[in-house]
Amino acid sequence: MLLRLFCTNKIFAYRIPLTAFCLLPLLTLAQPVTLSECYEKTEKNYPLIQQLELINLSEKYNLQNASRAWIPQFQLYGKASLQSDAPSLSVPPPINLSVDVPKDQYQAYLQINQIIWDGGQIRSIKKTIKAATDVQRKQNEVDMYALRGRVNELFFGIILYDSQIEQLKVNLQELQRNLDKVITYAELGFANASDIDVVKVEQITAEQHLIQLVTMREAFVAMLGAFMGEELNPNVPLQKPEIITVTKINNRLELQFFDASISALKIQNTQILSKNMPKIGFFMQGGFARPGLNMFDTDGKLYAIGGVQLNWGFGNLYTLKNEKRIIENNISNIEINRKVFLLHQSLQIKQQNAIAEQYKKLLTSDDEIIHMRATIYKASEAKTEHGTMSVTDLMRDLNMEHAAKTQKIVHEVQYLKTLYDLKNLYNN
Repeated sequence: MLLRLFCTNKIFAYRIPLTAFCLLPLLTLAQPVTLSECYEKTEKNYPLIQQLELINLSEKYNLQNASRAWIPQFQLYGKASLQSDAPSLSVPPPINLSVDVPKDQYQAYLQINQIIWDGGQIRSIKKTIKAATDVQRKQNEVDMYALRGRVNELFFGIILYDSQIEQLKVNLQELQRNLDKVITYAELGFANASDIDVVKVEQITAEQHLIQLVTMREAFVAMLGAFMGEELNPNVPLQKPEIITVTKINNRLELQFFDASISALKIQNTQILSKNMPKIGFFMQGGFARPGLNMFDTDGKLYAIGGVQLNWGFGNLYTLKNEKRIIENNISNIEINRKVFLLHQSLQIKQQNAIAEQYKKLLTSDDEIIHMRATIYKASEAKTEHGTMSVTDLMRDLNMEHAAKTQKIVHEVQYLKTLYDLKNLYNN
């Protein structure tokens, strides 16, 4: 819809697109979206959350498999053989005994093995599984936490667009007020058509800028909604976060990841030791064989054997020292990575602190600049009304005041974003 303004003599016609004032009818009745809500929904929606479920399932299955080592193990054996020779026994009279063991022999049996004591190996395996899973969880948490930086970019980008849009609407209203005055001057013969055109050009330029801001805001809202797993209304309102005081306590998840990795490596030491301990178990064997346990009985017989067995391998002792050294090297490597991380974090914190201090100082001077620009603009208005200044110069001073206000808006949002980026650097 277009609104037409006609002067009394009908030589002037001006059209103001109502969309200039209605492009962004924010849903003031809707519940504003908060930054913490964006964090929470993004983490729940991001595909990596499914990886966490898989990690938990893997731990469950691996622990179950480790526990099943205590379940009796069943093994079925079968063998048929043909020998080139076999034992034989011949006793002369008066006993007159002759026994020939058959050269074709058969054996089939079922054996049951039950661990009685494994030197703590199963227990250490379970601890290793839990420790390794904890490392995976911490890595997943680190990856998920990195999303907050991307959410900050979108969220504060939208906040910045909102502030700029509101300021631009105020500027458009001021331009309309100036246009009405210039049209009146023209009707009274104190201005001409070119003066009206000067204001019209400024209005159209401002309207174009408004369209750009609204379009960019909609794009940022769409991207934020994609992260959150929701189709957000293009005009959804956001709740502007408050200025915070950052607590300088380092709670970064990467530090927990390093601790978990070192703990997992230390637990591997216990597994190495348990691997070199003796194993004691019970076994039972029952089956059919020809010959049976009595090798001189040539008929097939059922038989059974049971007992306790000891198994102690010494081959792992040859590599024990090197395996421990490898673990120590890996722990040292993790400690180096921790120091590198802390160094980079420290540099980032210093940089963000410097940026925050910079915006804080700029905001102080912004107020002063805005005050002076407003004073200059009011003086220019008075001069224009008295005919001592052109409308072009008036528009220049109006634009300068608008630019000063916009600059303060940018500094405010950037300062706020820097504080929350700094908060994320500490994970507080």
